Amino acid sequence: MWAVVGGLLAAGTGLVLSNGEAAATVSGAAGALADVHWAVVPVLAVLVGVHFWFSAVALGGAAGRRLPLLHATMAQFTAATANRITGGGVGTVAVNARYLSARGVPASHALTVAGVLQVGGAFADLILFAVMLPVAMTAGDGLLLAHLAEHLRDMARPLLIVAAVAAIPAGAAVWLLREKLSGPVTAGARLLRRPRDLAVMLAASAATTLVMGVAFALSMLAVPGAVSWDQFGTLIVVYMIGAAAGGVVPGPGGLGSTEAALVALLAATGVETAGALSGVLVFRAVTHWAPVPIGLLAVATVGNRRRIAPASVEVPEQRPAKAVRSAA
Repeated sequence: MWAVVGGLLAAGTGLVLSNGEAAATVSGAAGALADVHWAVVPVLAVLVGVHFWFSAVALGGAAGRRLPLLHATMAQFTAATANRITGGGVGTVAVNARYLSARGVPASHALTVAGVLQVGGAFADLILFAVMLPVAMTAGDGLLLAHLAEHLRDMARPLLIVAAVAAIPAGAAVWLLREKLSGPVTAGARLLRRPRDLAVMLAASAATTLVMGVAFALSMLAVPGAVSWDQFGTLIVVYMIGAAAGGVVPGPGGLGSTEAALVALLAATGVETAGALSGVLVFRAVTHWAPVPIGLLAVATVGNRRRIAPASVEVPEQRPAKAVRSAA
């Protein structure tokens, strides 16, 4: 049901962008879907599995613990499923905290680690974006990026105004919640003292986004005539911008907002609306909604307690007790 609603919202955006040519857009999108190279679906399915495997690796890095990767990967399916309902990463944080707690991490610490992972993931995405942007600027004919830059330039001023206005309540919230934020800050400081775990978390977090960017590019390339292979890097950048923009809008799992953002960005960069809509629907259906049944089946893995060896960095130092001398 949610996939249908998201598709309808994205379709609505496509119709608006097509200057009212509703019939032509719908028929064009339907025709493009009929001609999609469906052999891409198994490739996308594999990329989904790789995405969640990297999520499990990132969780282990943030926690400083060696997690059973298959078990942790299944828990990431459940975390993503929970986020389809809650949105904003809340479901992911809750499930990851429950998973770590079931593996011996104190509940309060497990929650802070899950929160630190979300923040670290955002920072890793910024690094990845900084790396991919020059690639997109130099690869291919640069047409998509040129169109995108032109539209974003027109949006720069309103975006800066929104950011400035949002900074005031955000700063006030941080001040009011400073005591409750002491836990995540402490957990983040501990992670900074573990450079190896920090590097694993950042690299794996960036890899999760990169894998989804590759999946998005392949989804668009599966639509005949929509884009070309020399725009591969640019499509990854478009995905990152669209996913970030869609995540800003409150809603379950970015429902509708992400689809709309991706279609709008592709249309703004010169991709035909019908082809853009078809590629986005294929991408979201396979990578975003298809994993939900797996996540529901894997719910039991989250709370299933299994004993694992705790990392030494997470265990407080125990001072040896002084020997008690017996009276002579």
